Amino acid sequence: MKKQNYSLKNLVFFSALYCATTLFYTDLQPSSAQPKEWTILVYVQANNNLASFASKNFTDMAEIGSNQNLNIAIQWYQPHDQGFWRYKINKGKMELDVRLPTTSDGNSDKDLSDAMRWAVNKYPAKNYGLILWDHGIGVLDPAWGRLSSFKKDAKIEEFVCNLDPEMVKNNPRIQIEGLTIEEQDKLFTPQQRSPLFVHSSHHENEHRGILFNEYKKTYMDNQTLCKALSDIHKNVLKNKKIDLLGMDACLMAMLEIAYQARHYASYLVSSQEVELGYGWSYTPFMHALAHSKATPTQAAQAIVTAYEGYYKNKIGFYTQSAIDLEKTINIRENLDALVEKIKLCQATNKSVINNVINQARKASLQFSAQSYVDLHSFYQELFKLLSNKDVTQEIKQANDLKTILTQGLQSIEQAVIANAAGNTLSRAKGISIYFPRHHIDDSYQKIEFAKESKWLHFIKELLPSL
Repeated sequence: MKKQNYSLKNLVFFSALYCATTLFYTDLQPSSAQPKEWTILVYVQANNNLASFASKNFTDMAEIGSNQNLNIAIQWYQPHDQGFWRYKINKGKMELDVRLPTTSDGNSDKDLSDAMRWAVNKYPAKNYGLILWDHGIGVLDPAWGRLSSFKKDAKIEEFVCNLDPEMVKNNPRIQIEGLTIEEQDKLFTPQQRSPLFVHSSHHENEHRGILFNEYKKTYMDNQTLCKALSDIHKNVLKNKKIDLLGMDACLMAMLEIAYQARHYASYLVSSQEVELGYGWSYTPFMHALAHSKATPTQAAQAIVTAYEGYYKNKIGFYTQSAIDLEKTINIRENLDALVEKIKLCQATNKSVINNVINQARKASLQFSAQSYVDLHSFYQELFKLLSNKDVTQEIKQANDLKTILTQGLQSIEQAVIANAAGNTLSRAKGISIYFPRHHIDDSYQKIEFAKESKWLHFIKELLPSL
């Protein structure tokens, strides 16, 4: 199956035969191979306008390739192609493991957990990393594909209006057809197929959204993602956490996402802001894993270092951070304490404290999705305002609020073990939070953080004054 001279027709036939006879064994029976230090599964949903960037990233991975310390595994969904392709990336080439021509769109919890089961059983390791490669729009779930034009859907329109127009215009990672842009009237310029591939039916001239299949208008919502991660944690890894959860996608470094992932993974690496089409810089990151016995902490930090190294001298508009997920509970507890103290202040002088919060919100760093703000910057701005003598006289418990804010800043800094931000986003410290000024999206109320923290009630009460 790994010879270059197979036609696509033969490849599909032999893949189906392979699935019928050996895939069951491959997926369910652990390999007898000696475990390596790391297995990294990159789950690539490229059935969208980011397809051409997949081959670029694969080429970068193959600069290093799998070796005695590292397995690099790929599950790849391609444009206009039913099913998926599984590869192992070796030095200078991609070797096909199996082509499974299913009707799945790649966005169910079973799709993701089955992919991880294959990687774990086929390529055993001491540490496991799962990287979700695609578009992302943070903690909110879009209402996508229900109507022919996104402009007719108020929920979509609100999300679109809260995106920086220039970033949408120039950044293919944030352009999701039918959601942030109108239907395409022409195809992307074809790219030359990389000589890296052992065999591929990849259509380079087609359309990349967490996980957006642009042709079927489907995606993976936060509840489905958690279900997949739970199955991986409990049944695939036998109650061991995923050592490294990466999201090579836009806007995913949010407290709400990190908080729900803490049950299933140790570290999260993702971006607060949108990512440019090229996404992560895989060569230096894979080099760090291939040539050392990197701990999960070191691996997470290596991704951030590689990302900054790639973009630092090119643009000033980038973010990437690594978050110790266990420590997100401390941030939530601090945020709850802050909300409770603010409620006490509101009981005596509601207009003054609300005005201070409103000013702090306006001064905070917000991102291309303007309902997302950097939590560290919000704390800092609120602290500055509470230090004003006039405000202190009006708000009797201002010093208590400042103490909670100081503790909160420390909690954020302890949770973020690596952070990179370009010059234009220098106040980004690694963790965003949903802080709308006009409307609370219905999907936000479904997430674990909204149910368990006091934040949702806080922003509901505050919205009329913002």
